[in-house]
Amino acid sequence: MSVTSAPVTHWRLQLVAVAVGIVVVAVAGCGTQQEPVGGPSAAPGGGECRNAAEAQARYQRAWAAASDQLGLKNLRPVGEQVCEVDTARFAAPPKSGGRYRIGLAAQGPTNSWGLSSEEAFKRHAAELGVDTLYASANGDATTQVDNIAQLASQNPDAMVVVPMGDGITGQVQAAAAQRIPVVLCSGRLGPGSGAVSTVTRQYELLGSMYAQWLAEKLGGHGKVAMLSGLAGVPTAEYQRVAAKKVFAQYPGISVVAEQYTQWSPTVAKTVAANLLTQHPDLNGIWSDSGYGDMGVVQAYREAGKPVPPLTGDAVNGFLKAVQGSDVQFALSSFPPEQSTQCLDTAMAVVKGQPVLDKIYIDSPSFTNAQLAEYVRPRCSDNLLVPSALPANLLAELKLC
Repeated sequence: MSVTSAPVTHWRLQLVAVAVGIVVVAVAGCGTQQEPVGGPSAAPGGGECRNAAEAQARYQRAWAAASDQLGLKNLRPVGEQVCEVDTARFAAPPKSGGRYRIGLAAQGPTNSWGLSSEEAFKRHAAELGVDTLYASANGDATTQVDNIAQLASQNPDAMVVVPMGDGITGQVQAAAAQRIPVVLCSGRLGPGSGAVSTVTRQYELLGSMYAQWLAEKLGGHGKVAMLSGLAGVPTAEYQRVAAKKVFAQYPGISVVAEQYTQWSPTVAKTVAANLLTQHPDLNGIWSDSGYGDMGVVQAYREAGKPVPPLTGDAVNGFLKAVQGSDVQFALSSFPPEQSTQCLDTAMAVVKGQPVLDKIYIDSPSFTNAQLAEYVRPRCSDNLLVPSALPANLLAELKLC
């Protein structure tokens, strides 16, 4: 556990938040006085939650954009309600009497995504003049339960949590009961978690569009394997569930295997090698991870077999591995820089500014036809692309 405050650097994140702009305040056209559709409902952090019409429209447009980018014919948005939360009850000066202190219950630097996420958060905190109380889960939900309790014991002004699984729900609820507003970041929990807002890439969109692309690529028929990241982690599980719902719409698609790769090329290579033995006639691979895809490509090439169409997030190492080949893929990204939006949301809450209960980060989706636009040949295999991190930070992290 540590307090960090890095030197201030002047850089701006170029992400687009689907549900709201970079400044997390009242959405244009949907202030706190707007009448909600269907009446007000309970906000995640308590109080009244009102419908945010413009945010809903942005949500729909994100699905339309992904459909256009991947050339999909039948991608259908999952029903969603986005609401505005009145956070006036949280408005307060810094509890310490000096600077605001924001607790960060992080995944931990278990891979380049986790490292980039944390460094972007800390840099942005320094830019805002905010102190960070940091705790690393090292990818483990059980560890994170203790982390959240320890952070809450320091009575921060707010807390940002990268959820490693539903097992942390009780601790998030306990923090909320202490009047510590919690923002979930790059992951989500079920209803009643006590969190004020959730900032993340929309899982249903990712899982659905990957599955839809694969189903259309295969003409609605074929054997498919599903490779997910870490069992129990929201980023993996919500995408997997969404994908299975899409595949269920295609009687000709048979999901013959479901495996976890731990978002590791090494583990994925072993999994793919076993798939080659058990299902040599596999037609496609639904994957949530570019890290996993790197292992898949290695396994198939060592076996002298053509790589089937596959999906995943956009990792530079995968793009470099398949550049110049005929491997077909559909990728998007789960940008680690979204942690800065999580911090902006937490700061809006402690200042009593209205926020949305769901803030979905947008990011480009692309296929093998656009590989040259996204690959960074001189950068590390571990770089998530496209990256909005500044060049000096990428150099410090040895990613470019």
